Amino acid sequence: MPDAAPIPAARRRPPPIFWALVTLLIILLIVGIGAIAAYIKISYGPTAALWKNAWDMPEPERISPGLAVRSLAGTPPDLVYRQAMAAEELDTAAALTLLTPNLPANQRLGWVNVLAHRFIPTERQADARVFLQYTADMAMVLPDLPDYLRAQILMQTAEGWAELEEKENASWGLEQALVIAQFSPELPPALRKNLLTDIGEQYIRLGDVARGQAVSAIPVLDYAITLPPAFPLDPILQKPLAYPEAINNLQLERQQAAQFYVDDWSQRGGEASAGAARNLENSLIDEDLGRQVYYQDQYAREDLSGDDRARVIFDQVEWLAIKYRAASGLYGTPLVANWTAERPAIGVTLRDAIVALHNQMNAYVATLPEEQQPAGRVAMDRLIMGWAVTGLYVGANLDVITDAMNQDIAAWNVTGVFPQAEVRGDRVYIQLFYKAPPTPTPEPEE
Repeated sequence: MPDAAPIPAARRRPPPIFWALVTLLIILLIVGIGAIAAYIKISYGPTAALWKNAWDMPEPERISPGLAVRSLAGTPPDLVYRQAMAAEELDTAAALTLLTPNLPANQRLGWVNVLAHRFIPTERQADARVFLQYTADMAMVLPDLPDYLRAQILMQTAEGWAELEEKENASWGLEQALVIAQFSPELPPALRKNLLTDIGEQYIRLGDVARGQAVSAIPVLDYAITLPPAFPLDPILQKPLAYPEAINNLQLERQQAAQFYVDDWSQRGGEASAGAARNLENSLIDEDLGRQVYYQDQYAREDLSGDDRARVIFDQVEWLAIKYRAASGLYGTPLVANWTAERPAIGVTLRDAIVALHNQMNAYVATLPEEQQPAGRVAMDRLIMGWAVTGLYVGANLDVITDAMNQDIAAWNVTGVFPQAEVRGDRVYIQLFYKAPPTPTPEPEE
């Protein structure tokens, strides 16, 4: 008789401590993987926008001193911008674009728009979103931009948001462009039709076929064509101030010191010598002291006309922006140690100078012929709003700026497409609306 098969031994179940250890090991693995992912994310790409608050950009070391200081050496801003973009120094270009008051507003808009689209394919998509919003806001508020170009730029921002897979923001941008396409009195029928077709096609590319077809089918209304009003502030904002010889000399010394710094930085492989840095620091301090005396003397003059006084204030705003930028390290490196320590006070002085400029410009507008004054007030409001939404206007009172623009647009007896602003939290939200012709008051019956 064959032997019986052996009876298998009973399987022992692992003790409870075994499962506790396995669970602990799994938790440690998850934590470890998360820590590695966080490290990679922090090391190889910022998770938050660096340029959301331009004056408080948290990583100024990303700015190239060798390029940024060129603007202090007298190199024209457009040349510095092109050099920075060619070298992929996007933060250097961003600092120049956002923190230079005397850039023509339309030029600033173009640079912001280009930066937005240059950030999109990088790991800096948070900054891409910030610059897309800057572009949209500026396109809506700038006072002397043709409406057809406004719509084109808003459509470009919609394309940018679509690349970032933000359909809601892309649709919002297209809706703003649609207000212009439907109602702007500046557009002849052919351009109006082009915009409606292009907006409809963009909606279809977004996947909203029904909306795209509906927009493309909107009938083209033949409004009476009206030209945009002339911008009455250009004679002040774009006319250079004639300095006395003493200020010219101080400015020349600073430019020479800045050029020496740039050359030294380049020759030493990206690090200027202590002597070059000290030379530039001293020249900036000397020019600042000279300018303080100069501005005080100008403000004390009783024979200074209103428009000349506005030019002086605007010039002071430009200098204080240079000083505040240096104090903030936003030339890529601290340039003047004392200014860094005095940074809060310099910011307050810059804010007060911008307030004084706004008040003086309003006083200047009040001297224009009465029929030009509403356009002048609205133009100034919109220019200041552009500074506020991009952060150039440090410490701006958003409620005051918003109320002034909304009220002056409402009071202006003119038809067209205008921005309407609302403060929500710490930022201004803007959208376009059509301001219809005023309803005529009926004649009283006899």
